[in-house]
Amino acid sequence: MHCAGAKDVYNIAMGSDFLALSALADELDSRLKGARMDKIVQPEADEIRLFLRAGGKTECLVASCNAGAPRLHLTAERKQNPATAPNFCMLLRKYLSVSALEEVGMWQNDRIIRLRFTARTEMRDNATFYLFIEIMNRYSNIVFTDADLVILDAMKHLGPDDGGGHLVLRGVRYLPPEQPKPNFRTKEGVERINSFAGGDLHRHILGHVSGFSGATVSELLLRAGLPSDLPRPLSDEEKQKLATLLSELADVTKAPFYSPCIQGKEVYPFPYGAVRGEQTDFPDIISAYDALYTSADRELRNKARLKTLSTAVKHLRSRTEKNIAIDRERLAECENMDKWRVMGELIVANIYRIKKGDSSLKCVDYYTGEEREIPLDERLTPSGNSTAYYNRYNKLKRTKEFTSKKLESDLTLLEYVGSLEEEIATLPYDSPSSAIEEELARLGAFRKKTGAKKVRKEKAEPPFEYETEGFTVLAGKNNLQNEELTFRVASSSDVWLHLKNRHGAHVVVLAEGKKVPESVILTAAEIAAGSAGAPSEVDYTLRRYVKRRPGGHPGQVIYTDFKTVVATPNRHPELLKRG
Repeated sequence: MHCAGAKDVYNIAMGSDFLALSALADELDSRLKGARMDKIVQPEADEIRLFLRAGGKTECLVASCNAGAPRLHLTAERKQNPATAPNFCMLLRKYLSVSALEEVGMWQNDRIIRLRFTARTEMRDNATFYLFIEIMNRYSNIVFTDADLVILDAMKHLGPDDGGGHLVLRGVRYLPPEQPKPNFRTKEGVERINSFAGGDLHRHILGHVSGFSGATVSELLLRAGLPSDLPRPLSDEEKQKLATLLSELADVTKAPFYSPCIQGKEVYPFPYGAVRGEQTDFPDIISAYDALYTSADRELRNKARLKTLSTAVKHLRSRTEKNIAIDRERLAECENMDKWRVMGELIVANIYRIKKGDSSLKCVDYYTGEEREIPLDERLTPSGNSTAYYNRYNKLKRTKEFTSKKLESDLTLLEYVGSLEEEIATLPYDSPSSAIEEELARLGAFRKKTGAKKVRKEKAEPPFEYETEGFTVLAGKNNLQNEELTFRVASSSDVWLHLKNRHGAHVVVLAEGKKVPESVILTAAEIAAGSAGAPSEVDYTLRRYVKRRPGGHPGQVIYTDFKTVVATPNRHPELLKRG
């Protein structure tokens, strides 16, 4: 058996509409009105965090204009801050360090949340500043202005040719992006909806008013009892139903059906009957945004962080697969190498019949009993012709021996590449990538960055450590750690486990001279199967029967005298001690 040592990809689909964001703004305003600024940090290039003292405790308000997960909500999650604060952060500190958040609200009936601050200037005068959080997917931005809406700075600067008319530059008056459709909360918006003359009602609403996503329009029609396709204009009764619903949605946090939740991959101010997917309820919409968008942000940041490594592994896989194809092609050329040896033998056996200058030899092949014709080089002597055929045979023989070993090595490398792909796919957001970088550097697929200053080497990350029924169970986090755990930490009498015929962690139960009960082995097997995603076979044996694979890479082993158990994946976080 052999192994080397998982995949839970988070599919992100962000796109809050005005309705959900207005509920978010209302809740933030209620919770943070009058809060005093405590600290301002910028952990990411496109994210700021405002620590505000409200209600006797400090709240962390995170604002991000990341294109994949733009967000504004309170969070308990913490991030490491850079040693030197970026310029935008320093500017906010300059003006808002001594300030109070006076108001949070939607602005200009668009997906823009405005934070109004009252601050004390250096001259001890009161001044007003605004922070605009544009939550518009790839067009998202964070803009800081003075009381007259003159832009002091922004996360993203947009010139005349960049923002489609939405100018965001220092010294320019801040104006919202042009919105060609009226908001559903306005009188004009209601009139636009009522102008429906028949046809696709869903498309009519979506195309004539702003503030609604497609899902919200479907929910509106469902609650009004109207079909998406209506061959006639709206009746007075139907208009009244829609007007009542629109009135309730205009102040959705006070609606009787207000009940924030996550359905699928989106936050809604109440459960949508028109939306399918698992529903998770929350006490407030702030908590819902925090739960969904914090996970989404971590996934996006992790993916961006590992992009260089993913690309390096992708290129390594491509190169290795190309080499394997070449190896197999060369071996195919060697399949018929014996024919050159036979022709050399037949020339030697019939050398007395050949004269210099002959172009061929007709003789009986004593292997088949049939007559055959062997081409000869007229420039060579009879013995020279036999030598030429033998040389060709010997060259192919050497090629076959070398290429067979190379093919085995390349196949081993390809399997190792698969384990690296697994490592990258399952590397947690807060785990360092130095071990993967080192593995790739050893293979010549990645060049580590070298700074001018010497940096203290990071302490090696410990394996996962569990405690169950008085036994310690260790699980490796990457190939290098698997190698260390199996061949330096574990003793010969310890129990060693691994997913059968799959990449995964090396797991060791430290026996310490005791007999390991089956219940402990099963728990360890569940940990080993933790990355499998479904019940899987796990092999286990004593560490003494595990050997490094000859010519293999870190974490690649062969083992014997094993037994197999079917285990349900379970990482057993309740048993985890550290790591």
